[in-house]
Amino acid sequence: MNQIDLMGRVAVITGGAQGIGYAVAERFVASGAKVVLWDIDAPLLAQAKGALGAAASTAQVELTEAGAVAVATQAVLSAQGRIDILVNNAGITGGNAPTWELTPDAWRRTIDVNLVAPYLTCHAIVPAMIKQGYGRIVNVASVAGKEGNPNAPAYSASKAGVIGLTKSLGKELAKTGVLCNCITPAAAK
Repeated sequence: MNQIDLMGRVAVITGGAQGIGYAVAERFVASGAKVVLWDIDAPLLAQAKGALGAAASTAQVELTEAGAVAVATQAVLSAQGRIDILVNNAGITGGNAPTWELTPDAWRRTIDVNLVAPYLTCHAIVPAMIKQGYGRIVNVASVAGKEGNPNAPAYSASKAGVIGLTKSLGKELAKTGVLCNCITPAAAK
């Protein structure tokens, strides 16, 4: 595996207990970073921590709650002194149904997890990055946000929102030393 130089860097990875988030954590640890995994699934977090070792710490965080994200951010800053990288990876599909059949509750939960949560993490973490004059943010959207998938209206809309959020934030941060970008993967296991 190729390594990138992340020695001394601290990364927060949402949805880091499995899937893309966990794969990113593995790569970051192998490249010298300390990772902090935020996820709602406590058993998976414990498993990930065990596999990643001393370079990883975890916190069970409800990412859709501003207070929980603020507390988790302060905990990382207190323990590590900085946050250099934020990977907004947490996401849910939100159910499959035509737009007119998807329940309002399913719509709202998907938008909250996939779009509101990345906003909340950026809202909490970006000021610290600006203050230190360095930061890297990677928002994980989806090709569905660019194309729209049938029977996935909330997922598609939320991921399109992540793309728009990334474009706005990237322009806002252009002269701060904090860079923001977005990836749009297709289906992943």
